[in-house]
Parts: sequence; C-alpha cells; structure tokens
Amino acid sequence: MSVTTDHRPPPTETIATAPAADVDAGSAEVEVVVVPDVDALLSWAAAQPTAGTRRLGERTAQGLARLAQQRDHAVAVDAAAARVIEAQLTLARAEAQLRAAKAGTPAAGATGDSAEGPGVPQVDPGPARRREAGRRARAWAARNNVTCPDRGLVPNHVLAAYRRAHPEDVDAR
Repeated sequence: MSVTTDHRPPPTETIATAPAADVDAGSAEVEVVVVPDVDALLSWAAAQPTAGTRRLGERTAQGLARLAQQRDHAVAVDAAAARVIEAQLTLARAEAQLRAAKAGTPAAGATGDSAEGPGVPQVDPGPARRREAGRRARAWAARNNVTCPDRGLVPNHVLAAYRRAHPEDVDAR
C-alpha cells in the first residue's frame, strides 16, 4: 500500500506590489508582498503525514479562533463604550437645557450655539482611547508631512489639524 501526500506549499495570494525603497530609477526591482491563503494553509497542514505539522496547523487554527473571539469582544466593548459616551453627552445636554430653563435663559442650540457649547462638558473617552487617537493623529501627521515628534505628547496643533481632517473621530476630541 502506498500513501501519496501533497508536499507542495499551499497557494498564496499577492496582496500588493510596490517599488523597492532606495532603488535607482534605472533599475526596475519590485518588492512583492505575498500572504498565504489561511484556509488553504490550514487544510494543507491537516493533510500532512507529519504529526508535528498537523499539530501546528491545529494550534494555529485554535489561536486564530481565539484571536477572532478577542476581536469580536473588543468590537462589542468599543460599541458599548461609544453608546455610553453618547448617552453621557445626551444627559449633559439635557442637564444644560434644564439649567437654562430654570434660569430663564435660552437653551443651547436655541441661539444658534452648538449643543456642545460652554454649558456642556466634554466626555473624556478614557486614557486608552486617547492614546489610540494620539497614535492615529501621529500616523496621520507622518503621512501628511506635518511635523510631529515620534514620542511623547502629540502637540496641540497636530491634534487640531487631525480633528479638522477627521471630524468623525470622537476619541480625538
């Protein structure tokens, strides 16, 4: 009885091609980034006769499943945190309107002011989300040739420019 196994590597998928860095204009060297098809790679590992390769494939599949669970959990936490922040802002607006009604002054928004005017505090998104927003602002600055130090606090002028370019990023406020 003979057993034949496929020892060829699984198919790969080309993600991007880009000119190699620091290459003379005369040479046409191109750097190709290749990423294996994960499902094909796991199937290939499962079909191998070597127990070590099969075990590695199984551990990789389990690790990917755990990673997907952690991602789903993080997405759920971020969505819940965003809902809490929105509820806090809504509450702060309602409290500002209540104070204005009790004082007999026009409520925010009635005079054309923004709802986040002087009477409404900004809700702090938390240190982890502020750090992540700072990382996004720093990366944006690097892509757009805005001077920003690699470490430490992101300067206010960089944050202000990032906020103008990304008004949808509520964490960067």
